Amino acid sequence: MPKQSIPLNKFDGGLNNRDSARDIGDNFLAEATNVDVSSVGRIRTLGEFANLDPSITSNIDNHQPGYGLFKINVDGPPEASGTTTTGEHLVYVNGDAEVYVGPTSNALAAWHSADLGSISNCKPVFYYADGGLRISDSELGNASKTIALQRLVRTESATPYNDLSEQMDLINDGFAGPLNADFEDSDGKDCVAAASGAEDGEDPASGDDFLVQTLPSGTDGLWPASTYAFGASYVYYGGQESKISTGLTNISADGTITLGDGQFPNISVSIGEGDIKLNEIQGMRIYLRDNNNPDDEFTLLLDIDFEQGSRISLADEFDPLVSISSDTYFVTSDSKNVNADNRAYAVKQPGLDTYSTINGYSTEEKEISFNGNTAYGYKTAVVANQRAFVGNVDYVDSEGRTKVMGDRIQYTPVRKYDLFPQSYYLDIGTNDGDEIVKLAEFQDKLFVYKRNKLFVINIASGSDAGWYVEAELENRGVQSPGAVCKSDLGLVWVNEHGMFSYSDQIQKLSSRIDDTTWQTNINASTVVVGYIPKKNQIIVVGNTNTDTPVGYIYDIQTSSIVNVNSTSVLEGDKITNFVVYKEELVCLADSGTFKRYNPAPAAQTIDIKTKEIDFGLPSVDKRFYSVYATYLNGNTAAVISAGLDGADPSDIFLNDTNANALNNTIDGTTVTVMGTKEFAIAGASKGGKSLQLQASGAVSATFELQDLSIILRAKGQR
Repeated sequence: MPKQSIPLNKFDGGLNNRDSARDIGDNFLAEATNVDVSSVGRIRTLGEFANLDPSITSNIDNHQPGYGLFKINVDGPPEASGTTTTGEHLVYVNGDAEVYVGPTSNALAAWHSADLGSISNCKPVFYYADGGLRISDSELGNASKTIALQRLVRTESATPYNDLSEQMDLINDGFAGPLNADFEDSDGKDCVAAASGAEDGEDPASGDDFLVQTLPSGTDGLWPASTYAFGASYVYYGGQESKISTGLTNISADGTITLGDGQFPNISVSIGEGDIKLNEIQGMRIYLRDNNNPDDEFTLLLDIDFEQGSRISLADEFDPLVSISSDTYFVTSDSKNVNADNRAYAVKQPGLDTYSTINGYSTEEKEISFNGNTAYGYKTAVVANQRAFVGNVDYVDSEGRTKVMGDRIQYTPVRKYDLFPQSYYLDIGTNDGDEIVKLAEFQDKLFVYKRNKLFVINIASGSDAGWYVEAELENRGVQSPGAVCKSDLGLVWVNEHGMFSYSDQIQKLSSRIDDTTWQTNINASTVVVGYIPKKNQIIVVGNTNTDTPVGYIYDIQTSSIVNVNSTSVLEGDKITNFVVYKEELVCLADSGTFKRYNPAPAAQTIDIKTKEIDFGLPSVDKRFYSVYATYLNGNTAAVISAGLDGADPSDIFLNDTNANALNNTIDGTTVTVMGTKEFAIAGASKGGKSLQLQASGAVSATFELQDLSIILRAKGQR
């Protein structure tokens, strides 16, 4: 049989080390390290991690491996100074629970001296909604607070607030209701008769926040005769209401008002200018509840917005706040009264608005927020369908006891991203010996990753009564919250069993990687995964707690996977989790330097092995004469090797100096363009049944291998 030339010029299948090297497809490689095979017919080098450009400098480090980094998009200044521009900003929380936001002048700065507590092993969890960032420590048991960095917008600068420019504010003291001390003692200060015969209010004393004045009167009221208890709440940003405070003796001597037959309550509330104690409080509500009816709810008596005004029903327009003295106090005012001096509402019948109908949960809730409480926390969080979900919580149970509930998810009412009523919960896989590690959202589905199992919950319904479990999958959980990311492929995640994706169904992306090899390279508790937008690729770092990590890059377009390591591609340092910042995949190294993945080809130490080629004739002896390689910009440190009949590749070529070097000398001439070089096989190594080729070593950033060709003759063939 005459000599044959067998070309190898397709490599886009990438690495396949699960199957026999003889039996993998023609476009697969038995080894592929630090190379990019995403273009058909080309092997080039991968990119590398480099300093973020512009380099964002800081002296901050001490993160817990795989934790610490988040990205937010803000429409207003994210810092208290109000000097930072809008757009994308990095947030970093170190192991000491200190919060940094930036960049400002290419540096992250301590934010408002914000921290989660005096601890040393913080593993921060983030979620961002409605212009605000929430941060909690997932290391449950630490004495750390859940805090919020919330964007606050004021249309008024001082009335009745203190001066406040648009900014993000630190909120770490919960959603507390009013205190009795917030009110001036109203004893002896009932509403008084005005000239028109209607009721009138007074100014609060200097230094007091509110003066609430009431008076039962009238003969045409529709309130049942009874004694009613007052309740008051604060309304925070986003319309989020505190629990109701009762026993407010400064509103009335015993916190109640008694109405006789036909009587109705009159109420006036005066507000001292600049006295609102917290920037995040935007209003207040006054309620009444019948003390003689144990089933009665708190009914809205007066709704006050500190900018817009006041009203007795949420269906009404606001009556504007007005100035009543030279000291510029502001009071509720009923615009329907003829006399402009009348400053009291005559509420002749109970309204339809109650605390429960306004908020969607009862006043009997034992807890409604994680914010500011060192006893509460959660391990993971996500925003989906206008709600926040948190999982694996340290929170109150149905009996009001605070404890860790690894199977529990708490969630918020719609668009109330800080309020988690204790009764708003799901228990997933109760008492299964597992715990929730990560929550993720995709296509109206909530992905609940436990350490072993994955639960997929359909949350498309606007009502939680319509939610249901779509799937419960063994061995598809994760142990590291950084092991899940979103990409053009949908959700992608990694565990000790492989790499998986979900778009419309779950697929295993690492099916061509040997299971034992995968488990050796992946530390399930510290692995992280990230999406490279500019290359449409997924990167896996097998262990963030080592200076010599290994991992994989998966190309979405070609469905190929290759090995990567810290000799070239991966950062040779412990790192945080990944975020996508300004279309760059970014992490923070243990050195305190922010790194981005630069997808441009870089100088690499590569390793490429072809399939073991028997040319479809596994039992036939062959005679191998030479190998031709078509490549560009090799290096004297890079060589081509070959192995006969399954032996490890070695130098089997003619024993000249650098005979097997993939350098730029071809036929004695130095070339700088794509060229083809012959590598003649030594006589002692010409015979065999199969041949496997290897190209390995350090190459330049512009290296490219386009094809390999083997010249051979099969014996006994004529």
